[in-house]
Amino acid sequence: MKKKRKKNPKIELLKKISESIKLLLKNLYPICEQLVIVNKALENSFSISENTYLKFLKINLKEDYIRYKKNIFFAKNLEEIRKIINLFDKLKDQFDNFKSKIFVSGKMEFNLVLDDYIFFYNNYLKEYESMNIKK
Repeated sequence: MKKKRKKNPKIELLKKISESIKLLLKNLYPICEQLVIVNKALENSFSISENTYLKFLKINLKEDYIRYKKNIFFAKNLEEIRKIINLFDKLKDQFDNFKSKIFVSGKMEFNLVLDDYIFFYNNYLKEYESMNIKK
């Protein structure tokens, strides 16, 4: 006789709204704000904890979550990136001078590569600069 695996209803609900969660990740909403939005969106009488949410992200949206963590890292170091941009014109040179920072998030260590920086530069930094954020 086979045992049926119990489905976690919270994870199943998160799976149903995963496209919306991807948008929150893409738009660099902090995890705490994502949770507020997700919990408001759920019509059930329970809420999603941070642990459940992070577990869901790490398992079900792993690549989106890793991209989010890398972009958040770059965003948190925007002032340093701006200084480097003023010193170097080429993206590769900018990245080479920036990447000496260690990028560890919690227990996860991420390898930053030039493509990560180019992605951030093209998708976020250009937008920040066009909004005339102070240099």
